[in-house]
Amino acid sequence: MINEEEIKKAAIKNAAAHDGKARAGSVISEMLGKDRNLLKEMSELGKLAEKAVREVNSLDKEEIMKIAGEMNLLNHGEDEKEKKGLKPLPGAEKGVVLRLPPEPSGYMHWGHALSFTINYLYKEMYNGKLWLRFEDTNPNLVREEFVKNFEESISWLGIKWDRKKFISEDMEKIYGYAEKLIEDGKAYACTCSSDEIKKNRNLESECQHRNNSIEENMSLWKTAKEGKIGTGEMTLRFKGNMKDKDASLRDPNLMRVIKTEYKPYNLWPLYDFASVIEDELCGITHILRSNEFKSKLQSRLRKELGFNEPYVIQYSRFNFQGTLTSKRKVRELIKQGYIKDWHDIRLATIDSMKRRGIEPEAVRDFVKEVGYSVSEHEYSLDMLFTFNRRIIDKSAKRFFFAPNPVKLVVQDAAAEKVKLAFHPSNDLGYREIQTNGTFFIDKADIVSLDVGDTFRLKELYSVEIIDKESELVTCRMHSKEHIPGEKIIQWVTEQNVPIKVTKVGNLLNEDGTFNEKSLTEISGIAENMAKDIKEGQIIQFERFGFCRMDDENKNEFIFVSR
Repeated sequence: MINEEEIKKAAIKNAAAHDGKARAGSVISEMLGKDRNLLKEMSELGKLAEKAVREVNSLDKEEIMKIAGEMNLLNHGEDEKEKKGLKPLPGAEKGVVLRLPPEPSGYMHWGHALSFTINYLYKEMYNGKLWLRFEDTNPNLVREEFVKNFEESISWLGIKWDRKKFISEDMEKIYGYAEKLIEDGKAYACTCSSDEIKKNRNLESECQHRNNSIEENMSLWKTAKEGKIGTGEMTLRFKGNMKDKDASLRDPNLMRVIKTEYKPYNLWPLYDFASVIEDELCGITHILRSNEFKSKLQSRLRKELGFNEPYVIQYSRFNFQGTLTSKRKVRELIKQGYIKDWHDIRLATIDSMKRRGIEPEAVRDFVKEVGYSVSEHEYSLDMLFTFNRRIIDKSAKRFFFAPNPVKLVVQDAAAEKVKLAFHPSNDLGYREIQTNGTFFIDKADIVSLDVGDTFRLKELYSVEIIDKESELVTCRMHSKEHIPGEKIIQWVTEQNVPIKVTKVGNLLNEDGTFNEKSLTEISGIAENMAKDIKEGQIIQFERFGFCRMDDENKNEFIFVSR
């Protein structure tokens, strides 16, 4: 359960350490450092952290320091420094060479973005080298479209690679290492079906082909290499230990037959074999990856092939609530017709991230604050949007918007031109709006008000309700001066722009089924200046939220965050 007092305490402590100004991200980070279970309540934690920061930052610095002193939150030695960045890499003094190893069988997603960012931050930290290495060893799933998407998405994140390659460029070298294992008696050609191989592994029974002679294995290998054996009809297996407690070491598969038009090869390496060889060829010193990958087999293969052993640092996958990072499952949703394609805004792709208004800097901030962990966590997207909000708030112009509008008429109101700033604190210019006493307001703003009540039309004047109907509210002038405590309502004149805003919910229900209500469309009208908003621009509809213009020809926006 979230403790609001602890959040307020963290905000005061952070403000005292940073010249009287607390930051929501730092408060969230401190709270997560105390209790990682709060990751499950990120939406509420983010809101409470921002509320606490607003309250604390409204105080004078002297008052903040006084409160911090009374609460024993001051560091009386040197100023407390925030623990930023990532843990030091072992053996970094000898050089750092890292790799980004995407499989181009789908679009790049948020999990890739966070993992790749970790690698890139380390590259920057140690002035190292970074490979972009496409793992195109499942050729029938590879598409040029996917390769292009990875390259564009990685560049969008601000990640710069030093060298690029495809594993298939090294197929002849991979064949050479496979043949070496056969000649050394460390690998054998197996023609068992995948079901038979699986059954024997479960029973810890050796395959009938395990004791083939080196000559027999080489003959089968060459026959497959020449394309005379069909897809799935022969596998090259490493001689492991069929009694090993780790099933992945029970004569694991190294190569298999895949007939394809993609490349002039018939034998293709599986992940572990390809990675071991490529890491050696690329001179990789440090492997940073999620803990779904096994390391024992790769270490065993390196030893048999006489390769260097890089440092391996593993962490849990970045899982997000209510969405998908599995390319296989996304392909299924597309096939079943639940979503149209990889560009769908409900997916966890980088394309979705862009359309939903996430900035690359927010991804970096997220990684620096959260880091990585070996224990499994399911993160809320609200945490990423919290970091993003700090970035977009500085440059997002403000506009008035009335969803579900009702007409409001102010009797005897004089025609008046009002000058409104595009931003409350940053100089982003202003617009002028001509008023004549006829407005449209959000119906939800007037529901709780009755005849005789007063409220203020924002930046204009206060009015009193004299008649209230379902679709028409009639008022009269009450005061030009702002009355403390009075409700403030934004408005739109008769000169307006009809718009539609799409809100994105969870793609999946808690039980993993498709959420039929994952998209919500809100129609309304915005002030006339909204017609000048450009496609891709992020603005804020006041008291509604940040939105990104997705299609300027249709005036369609995507909701970013509150």
